[in-house]
Amino acid sequence: MFKLNLKIALRNLWKNKVYATINIVGLALGLTAFVLMILYINHEESYDKWSPELKNVYQIREKHDFFTPDNKEHWNEVSNSRIANLIRTKLPQAVAVTKVDNDWSFGSGYSVKTDNADPVMVNKIKDSDSSFFKVFDYQFVQGSADKALENKNTIVLKESIALKLFGTTKALGKTIKIIRWRDDKGNVLTVTGIISEPKTPQSVHFSAIMRTGNKDKDPDEPTNNNYCLMFTKLNKASDTLVLNQTLQKLYVDFRKNLLKGQEEDYEDMQKPKKLPGLKVIPLATVHSNPPYTLSWFEKLKPVMAISAFLLLVSIINFINLATAQSVQRAKEVGVKKVLGSYKSQLTAQFLVESGLQSLISLFLCIVLIEMVLPAFNQQFNVALSFWHNARLLVLIAQLVGLFLFVTLLAGLYPAWVLSNYNPVAVLKGNYENGLRGVVLRNVLVVFQFVISVTFIISIGVMEMQSRFMSSKDLGFERGNLINIKTNYEDNFVERLKKIPGVQYVATTTQVLGNSFNVPEEIKYKGKPINLNTVTVTMDALPALGVKVLQGRIFSREYKSDTVNTVVLNEAAANLFGKNLIGQTYQKTDWEGKNNVFQVVGIIKNYHNEGFDKAVLPTVYKVTRLGGTSNTNNLLVRFNTAQNKEIISKIEKEWRMLYPNFPIEYNSLDDAFSKILEENRRFMNMIVLFSLVSVSLSLLGLFALSTFVAKRKTKEIAVRKVLGASNIQIVSLLNKSFLILVVVANVVSWPIAYIIIKKWLEGFAYRIDVPFIPFAAATLISVIIAILTVSIQARKAAVTDPVNALKYE
Repeated sequence: MFKLNLKIALRNLWKNKVYATINIVGLALGLTAFVLMILYINHEESYDKWSPELKNVYQIREKHDFFTPDNKEHWNEVSNSRIANLIRTKLPQAVAVTKVDNDWSFGSGYSVKTDNADPVMVNKIKDSDSSFFKVFDYQFVQGSADKALENKNTIVLKESIALKLFGTTKALGKTIKIIRWRDDKGNVLTVTGIISEPKTPQSVHFSAIMRTGNKDKDPDEPTNNNYCLMFTKLNKASDTLVLNQTLQKLYVDFRKNLLKGQEEDYEDMQKPKKLPGLKVIPLATVHSNPPYTLSWFEKLKPVMAISAFLLLVSIINFINLATAQSVQRAKEVGVKKVLGSYKSQLTAQFLVESGLQSLISLFLCIVLIEMVLPAFNQQFNVALSFWHNARLLVLIAQLVGLFLFVTLLAGLYPAWVLSNYNPVAVLKGNYENGLRGVVLRNVLVVFQFVISVTFIISIGVMEMQSRFMSSKDLGFERGNLINIKTNYEDNFVERLKKIPGVQYVATTTQVLGNSFNVPEEIKYKGKPINLNTVTVTMDALPALGVKVLQGRIFSREYKSDTVNTVVLNEAAANLFGKNLIGQTYQKTDWEGKNNVFQVVGIIKNYHNEGFDKAVLPTVYKVTRLGGTSNTNNLLVRFNTAQNKEIISKIEKEWRMLYPNFPIEYNSLDDAFSKILEENRRFMNMIVLFSLVSVSLSLLGLFALSTFVAKRKTKEIAVRKVLGASNIQIVSLLNKSFLILVVVANVVSWPIAYIIIKKWLEGFAYRIDVPFIPFAAATLISVIIAILTVSIQARKAAVTDPVNALKYE
């Protein structure tokens, strides 16, 4: 029976090639979007799954406000290095604890020299203590986990880096020189191990692990802190709730002793929302729980919903196209029923047809995935592969489940409709009783257009928000300005100032692409105010081209500027009040000394981070009084747009002074583009999915208009015999579909408004929800519907009425 059903299915597909092609291609498009999401989700869920030993590994997180983007407390990945010894000595179930460098954004990597070769920049070389490979179970190609970091000045390379540096993975015993900053004398390290790249991605991503000895001990002074990543391996998987309660008690005692050494009182630290905290989280959950940003799952929710909707639209098309052909299949069903076929047999036959089309669509989907994966990987900054997949068996099982789901969902309703025809009625040529479900088909078409109209509205609003961000006044001049990733050094700076075309050379801890936020609490007229502190050189604010609103900015004409004067931004000035110029405030430093600062100017807020964050209330100062912070920004402002020659001269000066460390720089224009990049990627994806959605909706509309035209063949013939023109016939058929499109717009407007409003709330600086995209989406959808239906309506209108009425 199955063989017979398969033969009938193949014949019907061949007989109705156009409908079959539309069905299969439409379903393949929906499946492609959905399977791409499955690939991405599998990739994100596979983090830190390369070894069963990792189930007992936990990351240590401390609650603090050090180097946080908003100067507020978060559960941070970087913790005080002293905590490692606390866990090692006070937590019995801890087998090993390791400290390792964090991925700071100050530079792109370290300079590496091998023998007489030129230095090359290698990213993600991390310093750790001797316990790293006792916590993380990596596969050693050469060397061993026990001995690799036993001694100082040793390094373990991944295979890819060994090939890059030596041209071979057999590099055991060879030496390399690591230069970590421009005038670092460097460390000569011996290669003591080569490890293979894990099959799944890892949270602690590195190209090499070295042991210099810097992570072996903590700072001697109680006031000095070293923040780094920390991980512990326990002797067995533990209940994190109980474990964290124990850790919290240990941490409170630790904080009391630490603050006592710093001559501070622990009780003074017990302020609202300032309670200290320490916890561990399983390594498997680290990637899905970033400290400052949304998790990958939260970011992907809209894309997952879009993919699911596209698949649903494809299935709706499948149903509509299948039922649109019901008139052609009605007599077949009637004859089979008269000859004794059961309803279950007919249902099975039509499910086989649906399954065959679903299977072809799935194969076509895999071909499409191979074609679009390179662009998808670039869009999402991943390296996904369909066939070379660590979870290929899981993926195949998911595809089998998806195939069964689509076959049943797409095929069950058409099979039920077709198998329910009354044989007596259809053999007499009366299909009215057998052609039920018109309401359902109308609802499905409305649903399709709701999705399409929502997409079109979203594109319009996103484009307007994107233009708003691109043209927004940043509060400084980003053109003709580069940022060299290095500290301020007088000799190098003086050389740069002598280059023709260089207007300013300065440094600041706050600039687009690399900000270092330092919180401080000051007192103004007895009132405490929390501010963000930015340390600058004298020329930094002129180099940025900030806009002065009141007073002045720093100048060498005023000697007090290097002692106790400050400049505020608008956000900070709003916290103080009016008439600020010349006013003073107090700041108590860590030694308990009370310093007085005078406000000399107020500048316009300037953006140093994305538009999803509000500009922090910030105080700018040249003085080191009251604390400062290191910077890795060297701003160079040109007074001409012809800057290629100037940059070449800067590079030449750099090579003369620092031959072993390549120069790294980027323009502020590039930094601004990078901030907008994520939103651009999301918008490109929405545009692509919108085109697919609209195309699928058109196919659905084509299917339903075909169905209606066939159903009204005799009615159209009678009207033509009675004198109706072709235009009147076309208008008659268009009218019903325009009603559906208008209903879809009425439904989609509030849905789109809610979605768009929610999306815009993710930006601190945004447009109001505009009306134009809503009106444009309605107009576009109506025009598309009229054009699509009119093609089919005209075909029905020009048909000779004699052919439809000759049997009457």
